[in-house]
Amino acid sequence: MVELHARARALLCRESPLPPLPMTPRGELAPLVPPSPGQRFLPFLPSHQEQAVSLAARFMELANARPGEAGLSAVLDEAEQQARQGDAEWVKYALRVFIAHHPEGRVLSVPPLQERAPRLVVPSQRQELPRKGNPGTPGAEVWLDYFREDTGLNDHIDTWHAHHPAAGYPDPTNPQRRLLPDRRGELFWYTHQQLLARYDTERLAFGMPRVVPLSDYASPINEGYDPQLPGFAPRPPGLSPRGIPGYGITDHATRRDRLFTAASSGLLWHGDSPILLDSLEQLADTAESNRGSVDGEAWADPLGPYGSHHHLGHVLLACLTGPRDRTGLPGVMASPATAARDPLFYRWHRHVNDILDAWQSAHLPPHDLSDAPQVRMRKWLGDGTAPAHQSPDILLCMHRDIPGATAPDFDGQRWGEALFGGENWDSPPPAFSVTTHTLRTHMARQPVRLPDGRELLKPHLDHDPFHYFFRVENPLPREQTVTVRIYLAADAFAEDRRMWMELDRFAHTLGPSRREVIHRPSRLSSVVHERGWPAHLLLPRGRHEGLLVRLMVLLTDPELDPEPGYPFNRPFPPGQRIADLSARPQVATRNLWLHHAST
Repeated sequence: MVELHARARALLCRESPLPPLPMTPRGELAPLVPPSPGQRFLPFLPSHQEQAVSLAARFMELANARPGEAGLSAVLDEAEQQARQGDAEWVKYALRVFIAHHPEGRVLSVPPLQERAPRLVVPSQRQELPRKGNPGTPGAEVWLDYFREDTGLNDHIDTWHAHHPAAGYPDPTNPQRRLLPDRRGELFWYTHQQLLARYDTERLAFGMPRVVPLSDYASPINEGYDPQLPGFAPRPPGLSPRGIPGYGITDHATRRDRLFTAASSGLLWHGDSPILLDSLEQLADTAESNRGSVDGEAWADPLGPYGSHHHLGHVLLACLTGPRDRTGLPGVMASPATAARDPLFYRWHRHVNDILDAWQSAHLPPHDLSDAPQVRMRKWLGDGTAPAHQSPDILLCMHRDIPGATAPDFDGQRWGEALFGGENWDSPPPAFSVTTHTLRTHMARQPVRLPDGRELLKPHLDHDPFHYFFRVENPLPREQTVTVRIYLAADAFAEDRRMWMELDRFAHTLGPSRREVIHRPSRLSSVVHERGWPAHLLLPRGRHEGLLVRLMVLLTDPELDPEPGYPFNRPFPPGQRIADLSARPQVATRNLWLHHAST
């Protein structure tokens, strides 16, 4: 098995030049030609997806024919042979799909992005504008290069696309059949919604405006980007979107308008038959598009009724290179491993998410929260009117301030019960010297090896580790298992449901008729361990003087399986503010400060 691991690793980490795209005699990039292994692999092209997933199905057939190590050896033999016939990225992607979805394949591992493609994680090292400059100018985007070029962030997005191929993944028991994970469309929306919320909060820390959706396909794009990566072309500022051979900007605008009409009307059309949208799933599948699209077998046709709006947006923007560029290389929007480096990635996904949010806002009824568990978290300990967002039952401690927290046998639950429960149940947070109302972020440095063998230290955001302690009362004479949901939003964005960032979600069982302290270290965050979000980006960047944020804790019934983003995935009732949630007994909020330490 050690040899098989080494062979898989060697293949996935194989360095090979990224070839140019096909070009017309006039020098236009022409990616829509029929796919072939000798061509550059573009994961956002549905036809390329289909061909790569077919190779993953071939790997599954080989593994099924000879279970165990013999089957895995046959898979790697085939992969190595295929990789010699053209762009190895086709084979690498197919092998990652196989590893993610086949029981035999899961014994192999996929190295992190910095190991399998170190050339793609090198920072662009663009020259920064002075921080005293106007934060609204396009050039100020360079201030956020550290976030967009973050190795963990780009690895997260690249991994998501390998685990959730738009063409569907082969059924291990019948590899010619394609499957889509349950609620894939919702996850597509929620993954990008959460990324946009974090990116906009990151921009707020610099005083920059929120991301503007790239919904106008005619106006010049002010943001330029030069990734300084081999195999990718820069995009100068001031270019207007343009079509590619076989697919024009008007074709793209037509699909955009059809999708917005569907979001507004609540109807998708398959030929002459209307399809009532009763969930986000089918609209998201169609807008992306994937095998769940209402277009059915035509999901991969860019010129189908709804086309491949999301995917072809990536391709069009990747092909938006300088007028004198004759290299045939696309921009970074062409690859999931590099797309998030470009400021246009966020503008494009804000536009795509606006389509999905338009349907949510128009057609989803608000959550009434009447099915909440019978538990209590207090809003205030004093007399009179409780001040907003000062729950005494949300307590935070920095890891370094907790005695014995570094010991391997440290029991945070017992420590929290002893300090914050019992006779101290009614003590406010300031009564405890170890609690804090401030969380801290800082810039760390990650070693990155350059293609020429030199090493540099790449800056990335990080935060000081901390612990949550929540005081919760169960008034019922029986156990209650609850799901604890933790969200964070900048105070400036707290009334925008799309700006709440999920920090964690976990189950906890409360004893009958008990007051309990629930402990949770930040390092166990579910968005990190279950969804693959980079641990060092759990918190958005603070400000030197402090950025005011709001922490919200919701206790929900785990039996109900609410949708991703609950309760922020639906509009709130007319006249109800998000802040009004804090009046409910199962919800608590507390204002905090995010401070960013100087380097």
